[in-house]
Amino acid sequence: MDLPSNDNPTLLTPTSRHYCKILSVEDDQDYQEALLNGLSALNYDNKEVEFLTASSAADAATVIAANPDISVMFLDVVMETDVAGLRLIRTIREVIGNDLVRIVLLTGQPGMAPVDDLIDQYDIDDYWCKADLTQSHLQTIVLSNLRTWEHLSDMKEARHGMQLLLASSQRIASKSDIVEYTHSILEEVGQLLNINSGGIVCFLHTEDDLIEHARIVAASGEFSSYVHRDLLSVASKEEILKGVVEQASKQKGHVFLEGFSVLYFSNKELDEREYMVVVKLNRALAANEINLLQIFCENIGAGFRNVALHNKLTELAYVDPILGLYNKNWLLREIRNMLSWEREKATLLMVYVDDLAYTESVLGAKYCDQLILSLYDHLNEFFDKTADIALLERDTLMLVVYDNQDYNESSLERIIHTNIKVEKATHSLDLTISSVKFSEFSSYNPEQLISVGKSTLARAKYDGVAYLAFCNELASAMFGRYELLQDLREAILNNEIVPYFQPKVSLKDNALIGFEALARWEHKTRGFISPELFISLAESSGLIDKLDRQMLRQSCRAIKALKGIGINVPISVNVAGNEIIRPDYFSNFKTILEEEQAPAELIELEITESQLINEKATINRHLSALKALGVHTNIDDFGTGYSSLAYLSTLSVSTLKVDHSFVWQMEESEKDFEILKMIIELGNILGLSVIAEGIETEQQKAHLLSLGCENGQGYLFAKPMSLENTIHWVQSGQ
Repeated sequence: MDLPSNDNPTLLTPTSRHYCKILSVEDDQDYQEALLNGLSALNYDNKEVEFLTASSAADAATVIAANPDISVMFLDVVMETDVAGLRLIRTIREVIGNDLVRIVLLTGQPGMAPVDDLIDQYDIDDYWCKADLTQSHLQTIVLSNLRTWEHLSDMKEARHGMQLLLASSQRIASKSDIVEYTHSILEEVGQLLNINSGGIVCFLHTEDDLIEHARIVAASGEFSSYVHRDLLSVASKEEILKGVVEQASKQKGHVFLEGFSVLYFSNKELDEREYMVVVKLNRALAANEINLLQIFCENIGAGFRNVALHNKLTELAYVDPILGLYNKNWLLREIRNMLSWEREKATLLMVYVDDLAYTESVLGAKYCDQLILSLYDHLNEFFDKTADIALLERDTLMLVVYDNQDYNESSLERIIHTNIKVEKATHSLDLTISSVKFSEFSSYNPEQLISVGKSTLARAKYDGVAYLAFCNELASAMFGRYELLQDLREAILNNEIVPYFQPKVSLKDNALIGFEALARWEHKTRGFISPELFISLAESSGLIDKLDRQMLRQSCRAIKALKGIGINVPISVNVAGNEIIRPDYFSNFKTILEEEQAPAELIELEITESQLINEKATINRHLSALKALGVHTNIDDFGTGYSSLAYLSTLSVSTLKVDHSFVWQMEESEKDFEILKMIIELGNILGLSVIAEGIETEQQKAHLLSLGCENGQGYLFAKPMSLENTIHWVQSGQ
């Protein structure tokens, strides 16, 4: 920060003390008059000297209380009582608390000096016998004590000023928002200078703005109504104000003039602004006040820098760097700072833009950036600017709407299917929206609200609905799923999920040709969990790789167990397409086979057709590596995806597995029968084996044989079995 130079500041003539007070406490009126006469010619730096008198200790206490700025006091030791003078000293030092006044003790009895410990005990500054005080000696004593008093007063004022300065600096240091910070500056300057007329803080951009267009960011006192207005609005009523601000901006430094003082700060390197703190004065500033302000300015300047840095960090923490929209962290903070009445009428909406990734691939990233910004404006307009809007992900906006309405698909139709302007053209959008009413889930913290909003949105997309509201029933299902996930982690860790083996047979003679390993989980309290449930849970939670490795390892052990009874057939294991393309999958696969001493030709992998399509850009290279190792790959659930003949011809696969849905419906649907026939013929054309799954009747088996499908699996032959039961099934002759 460029701190202002004050080599040639425009200063007021500093004010200083122009008078001093001397008190004589003496019950001998003649001596008191003589004392005053001896001091009448006193000249203390051409300052006015005021003489005060008291004839008793009691009178003196009254005078001192009314004049706390007495500099020097002459005090007779003995007055109405022998100890009246000492009692008065104690009252001054301990009761009134005046530790600055210089006390000169006088006695009329030569040789009767008080002992040293008495002088220290009563904080007496000087002691003289009346008879020893000549006029010149008297003036020397007074001048010496006056200078000492003034020096001590200056020191006390400086200490007090520094205490005020320290407290003020600590208070403003806690402010990180520019509005709060600038208001605090005005408050603290007012307290430091004991002024209440008011002031303003304004800023201008150094390269562009004219002084009269300087923006007022804070105001106090008589200027309170000018916040957020231009400086011109004040300058038109206070003629001197514009001139003093112009002078400060031109000099790049503080300016102290009669009527107004301006503190100048430059923050060019951080926010390219000049700040001016302008205070209205109803008196001249003392020299120590100007010095105090200049020291305080060092703290103010550092504070402006800290606020600017905080704003920069806030921008990084709370603003998306590409679109300039607030992000999730910002919305969490806004929800966290909500008042109770705001939560009562607030609803969280999450808005997902369907097919944005496709739009970006066709029209480009910049177009999609503008699309989201146009949607942002559209949502602001739709909700009449009663919403806080933030970006969750590139294709998802979050809104907190404060209108206490019950939303549904009908009321949101105008934004679910909407047209917006993008680059002077109309773009049609389909949106998916979830909602969470804060009042219905008052115990949820901000993170939970956003989490359930996001989960509800995912559920809406999965179910293919345009709108879904979070409710207690959905909450129970989600939390039940979460509890099941915790159990799933533990089950995988403890190897509680085991393979069950379903035979694959030749449809011609029912001869065993292999097994498929299917994961089964018997929960400790809930019994067998549906594979569809826990496998999808493993996929969504990132546990599927661990589960796949466990199934592979246990299948390798099953191969050895079957070989032990003379059965040498392959076992196929399922693997997720996004797992097989991981860089370390092949090496991990080989390691498991080597550790378990399982032959690669007896392990087959099954990947669904849809997964092959999703990962088609990279998967074939990995399939080729597996084929080179001797591992066969089967396409599972074939017919449910959309793979082309050209794509299939390039894949390093060995078998097509016909999805069970075609087997079950071929006798009732001519269309499904024809599809089934076409799949079998396609496999034969590509030189691939074909196996049908889900065979349950002899009639289905016969139809498949008639179509040229020679292999199959299903309940007609055997259900999936544990390894123990599989061995028993084989040994019993199937």
